[in-house]
Amino acid sequence: MSSTIDYDKLRADAADEVERELAGINDPFQRRAHAEELRDQAYMELASLKSERDQLVAAVALYEPAENVHKLLGITYNQMKRIASAAVGPLKDIHTPPPWPKDRAKAAQKAGIPHPDGLLDQAVTLAVRYEEAEARRNAALTHLEAAHEAVRTAGGRVRVAAVERPDFDEIRRKATEEIRAEFATLAAGPEERLRLAAEAVDQAEEEKAALLPERDEALNSLAFYTTARAVYDSAGISRQGMKRVQQRALGLSRDANLPTRPDQPEAARAAGVPFLKEAAEELPQIAAAYEAAEARHTAAVEIRDAAIMVLIAEPYGWGYTRIAEFIDRDVSVVHRVVNPR
Repeated sequence: MSSTIDYDKLRADAADEVERELAGINDPFQRRAHAEELRDQAYMELASLKSERDQLVAAVALYEPAENVHKLLGITYNQMKRIASAAVGPLKDIHTPPPWPKDRAKAAQKAGIPHPDGLLDQAVTLAVRYEEAEARRNAALTHLEAAHEAVRTAGGRVRVAAVERPDFDEIRRKATEEIRAEFATLAAGPEERLRLAAEAVDQAEEEKAALLPERDEALNSLAFYTTARAVYDSAGISRQGMKRVQQRALGLSRDANLPTRPDQPEAARAAGVPFLKEAAEELPQIAAAYEAAEARHTAAVEIRDAAIMVLIAEPYGWGYTRIAEFIDRDVSVVHRVVNPR
C-alpha cells in the first residue's frame, strides 16, 4: 500500500474538495464564513494528528531507514531528518539538523520511541491524513483571501487603486491669479473692460456647463460601483456635495437617505447610472479643470461687476437696461450688482 501513494494527486484532490464546497456559495459573507470554517477544521485536524504523525515518522526514520522512505511519507528528506532529530533530542538549528546517530535504533529506544508492528503502513496512513488536512487548510486559506476581498467589494463593486487628490486650493489660486493678472495689465476703457469681462464670465460658464456632467458621471461611477473611498476629495467638493450629486443621480430628494453601501451598485444600475472604466483616472483631471473654470468665473464676475459700477455712475450714467443688453443678461442681474442685499 505504502508504495502506491501519489501525494501530489492526493493534495490536489483535497484542494478540489474545498473548491467544490465553496463553489456553490455566491454570497460573499457566507463564502468567507465557510472558508474560515474549513480552515479551522483543517487546523484542528492537523493539531490532533501532528504529534502521532511525527512520532511515526521518527520511528520509521530511526528503526526502519530505507532509501527514499521519506517519499512514502509525503515529505522531503530534510523534513524527515528534522522530525527524527527532534524526537531524540532538542534541535539547536531546525534548518540544519545534526548527523544521524551512529546507532539509530538505539537512539530511538533511548528516547522512548515505540516500534510497533506494521510501522511503515501506520506511518503512511497517518501521513496521508496529515497531507490531506494540510492541503485543505492551504486551499481554504487561498479562498479565504479571495473571500475577504469579495466581502470588501460586496454588492458588485470593482476594485480600484486610490484615486488621485489634486491640490484644488492651488488650482483655484492659480486660475484666479491668471485672470486677475490679465485684466490688471489691460489697457482699455470701462466699456471695453466690461465687454471682455462679460465674455470671460460666459466662457467660464460654458466650460463649467460642459465639465459638470462629466465630473458627476465619473464621481458617481466611482462612488456607486468601485471600492474607492472619499472620492469627493478627488472631485473638489464636500462630503455633503457628493451626497447631493448621488441623490440627483438616483432621482432622490435632498432629504432622502442614500441606499446602504452594499445596496448602492444595484440601485445605481436600476437608475441607469453608467459605469465608467476610466473614471479613476479621469475624475481628478475633469475636477481640476472644473474647479479652475469655477475660479476663473468667480474672478471674472468680480471684474465684470466692478466695471458695471463704473459705467452706471457718472460721468457714464449707463442705465440698468443698457448694461443688461450689453452683457447679454437679464436686468435683474444688474440690479443685484448695483443693489446687493
